[in-house]
Amino acid sequence: MGDAMLRHGLSGRSRSSGHNRNRLGPTGMVLGLLLALPANVQAQRDQDRRVGGVPRDVTLEVTRVFNAPATRRVRGDFALAATDTVKGDLAILNGTARLEGVVHGAVVVLNGDAFLTGGARIEHALTVLGGTLGSPDRPNVGGEIRVWSARYRYHEEGDTLVAETDFFTRWSHWVREADSSGTESQLFMTTAHTYNRVEGLPIYIGPRLRVRSGETRVRTELLGIFRTGDDIAWRRENLGHRALVEVRQGNTAGLAVGGRLFDEVDAMERWQLTETEVGLNSFLFTRDYRDYWQRHGGHGYVSLFAGRGSDLTASYGEERWSARRARDVLSLVNRDIRWRANPAADEGVFRLFTLSGTFDTRTNRENPRSGWYLRGEFERGEGRYDNLGLLTEGVRPTPRLTGPATQDGVAYSRALFDLRRYNRLGPNAQLNVRAVLGGWVNGDPLPVQRRLAVSGIDALPGYDFRRMLGTADVGTCALGGESAYEALGRPAQCERIALVQVEWKGDFRVNLFGDDDDLGDRRWGIGRVRADGTWVLFANSGRGWLIDRPSGAGVPSAVDRSLTVGRNRVPDLGTWRTDLGGGFDFGDFGVYVAQAVSQSGLSPNVYVRLARRF
Repeated sequence: MGDAMLRHGLSGRSRSSGHNRNRLGPTGMVLGLLLALPANVQAQRDQDRRVGGVPRDVTLEVTRVFNAPATRRVRGDFALAATDTVKGDLAILNGTARLEGVVHGAVVVLNGDAFLTGGARIEHALTVLGGTLGSPDRPNVGGEIRVWSARYRYHEEGDTLVAETDFFTRWSHWVREADSSGTESQLFMTTAHTYNRVEGLPIYIGPRLRVRSGETRVRTELLGIFRTGDDIAWRRENLGHRALVEVRQGNTAGLAVGGRLFDEVDAMERWQLTETEVGLNSFLFTRDYRDYWQRHGGHGYVSLFAGRGSDLTASYGEERWSARRARDVLSLVNRDIRWRANPAADEGVFRLFTLSGTFDTRTNRENPRSGWYLRGEFERGEGRYDNLGLLTEGVRPTPRLTGPATQDGVAYSRALFDLRRYNRLGPNAQLNVRAVLGGWVNGDPLPVQRRLAVSGIDALPGYDFRRMLGTADVGTCALGGESAYEALGRPAQCERIALVQVEWKGDFRVNLFGDDDDLGDRRWGIGRVRADGTWVLFANSGRGWLIDRPSGAGVPSAVDRSLTVGRNRVPDLGTWRTDLGGGFDFGDFGVYVAQAVSQSGLSPNVYVRLARRF
């Protein structure tokens, strides 16, 4: 049955555009507090007052409501007169809400108090985080009323809120809450990206300051990084830092200018899988599906943003690249299995210009029914190699350490595009398409850490993760024997890739016990064996290749010509790998089976994802 995703692990997709910290910390415990207050005063209802940390699912729910395109969003104080009406959901951030009119939806008040008069009417739920509720004894609210004293913690990406739900944030040592001028400072503690075989669990800690005045926001951070690794010790490989200064002008649209200094470990091939699935497989099953290298330097950037999901960012900086080794970090299962070696990255100093952007018209980020999503990135790198990471023999010509390419030795350009289209065919059916294209654009061959592969659960789940098939593998661009490739850590070696994914989805619901058909937002349940999700049928096809350079350009004779394609061509479709599959998506997790169809003799792979495929 194939790879570790089938035999030993599971895979998942995170629901957040920032760091994926939320799944590594436990859910906060919620306690009920009964208050004996007079029935005729405007005070919080006894059964609705909660103290302690806000549950993660509530935090994510109110975040979705605030970010939804149809929600009326208000920053600061808001008053709804008795003669006024809000047609949909209403969300108030950092202000007091005084409601006398009608809201034909849900109301969310974040870090502020809510006051309802006798004539106010809310057709759906009312949720208050970081404040109190003043209301008549029997407020006219159609859904549940929930109030927590604990503040709603978040940061902003454009006009989108990103909830901070991780365990370490809740245990920050010191916090000065936002005052009337919109200033908030913290001694911030959180996990960095995800658990991995190079760092263990990296932890960020340090002061953070956020200042807001009207539509202008200033954010500064000075964070130290401590990596737990295989030995919690104060030594160089366990230490790093990140400093950030950013000024952002505008709410729904505007401009951001900032700069970063960093000494961080970064991951290769971020377009595949997510931090959550990589971290869980590493910690639970001793299976790490990414490779890593060290980046030390700084850059400045300018970003334009508009709407809830569209932005364009240009950055320029200089950084030193270093290789990292795999360490014997803690895992719960299969501890007798050695970690896969971390492929050696190219080392040197590079100046990088990066242009990246996102265009997003999806109806919902977590469960899109229709719309477009495009993420693209172009990178130009110029610099000098000090040491070269190893690839299988014959995959690339030896890079020039000095020479006429640029004043500093080598130069390359690389681009990567991830395009998705979601189509609603009817009330309960979808047809979704994804295309990932990218790699070398011009210049010298790509560094190790900028190469790609089409392999594994996120791309071609019918094929095991970077398993070499034959002596010239079109999924990883590996040449030679399996043992030599394994000794290098199974690096991604392709200079270009192409991948197309299609899925057909339809809703289903199961309720074996009981006649309650109102499951609300719940995607599945244990008690009474209820389920609510979608069935999925899918097909994936793609491959990687090397650039066929002219003779005399340093192409070694060992290159297998079946892996090389002209710089202005795409490989014949008959050489692509293809698989078919299906399964069930329950929102928070999915179960699937995939079978390779372009190559015989391979067994089907059964695997689990913690969210949707794409």
